[in-house]
Amino acid sequence: MIRIILILIVAVSSQFFMSQKLLAQSLDDAFIVNTSGVLTQRMKMTIIAQNLANLMTLKDEETGLPYQKKYLALEAVKTGVKVKGVERSTEPFGRYFDPAAPQADENGYFYLPNIDLPTEMVNLKHTEAMFEANVNAFKLTKTMYQTATDLMK
Repeated sequence: MIRIILILIVAVSSQFFMSQKLLAQSLDDAFIVNTSGVLTQRMKMTIIAQNLANLMTLKDEETGLPYQKKYLALEAVKTGVKVKGVERSTEPFGRYFDPAAPQADENGYFYLPNIDLPTEMVNLKHTEAMFEANVNAFKLTKTMYQTATDLMK
């Protein structure tokens, strides 16, 4: 009888410690995912700000072409989001006829960056909302972690 009770106590205590370990691991994973989301959205806001700042850049120093819209190439991973890199848009440039413009080619056309202001503003608002959602999720995870820690005392 005592042996059965000891086995039950060991089983229950090991389950308790296992559940504590799983809880801690789950909360750690949540912190990692939330941090990944916050950092990714911040990077997206930076790229969008660069796009908006270069809305009228007719000649990029790197390429000699009008500024090309940039965006983040993302990949979903177990720990949240991984930034694969910054890509340039392949959308065509805006083409305008003005033979008097200093940037005009031999046919009288000049080209503007492939950035659409309303689209960039919508992307910025969406990214801002996602950033705030990730910050709020981080705060909620922190509260859950503190509550779980208090309960274990």
